[in-house]
Amino acid sequence: MHLNEALAIENAAVQRLQSRIKQTRIENVKQRLQVHLEETKGQQNRLKQLISDLGNGQKNAATKDKAQLPIPTPPKSLTNIFGRMMTSAESELKAAKEDAIVENAEIILYDMLTRLAERMNAANAIDILSQSLSEERSMADWIKTNMPDMVAQLWPEIEASIATVEGE
Repeated sequence: MHLNEALAIENAAVQRLQSRIKQTRIENVKQRLQVHLEETKGQQNRLKQLISDLGNGQKNAATKDKAQLPIPTPPKSLTNIFGRMMTSAESELKAAKEDAIVENAEIILYDMLTRLAERMNAANAIDILSQSLSEERSMADWIKTNMPDMVAQLWPEIEASIATVEGE
């Protein structure tokens, strides 16, 4: 059950990463998202194999479902206002914040799954889940480390939009 939940999250993450790669205009973000997309596809494959292996010869189906990713949604009234007023630079920062939220949720999930596998003495599962945990931590760390550069790159557009609003 927990493994299929993780797979459903990775299924949704693949779709989100593909969308983010198309949407972002910051080249190093695009490149890092592409690397993480390939890692995520590897995570999907490892989870499918693990689900199959732990089925003890029984037909244990890996889900094709996509989970709802843990992205906060503001109230509808604010969403409408933000949608009209947000610059593309602000949208980029919002998406990066959402990326960090998703990655940290995945860290918690893989940490829990690894601990469960340890309790079950499932050595093969521990190695697989630990690899995914490491990849998620790496991506979350990359976002945190590169956020100041993203803000610096996007700030001129944000500042210009503030000046325009104040000048009206």
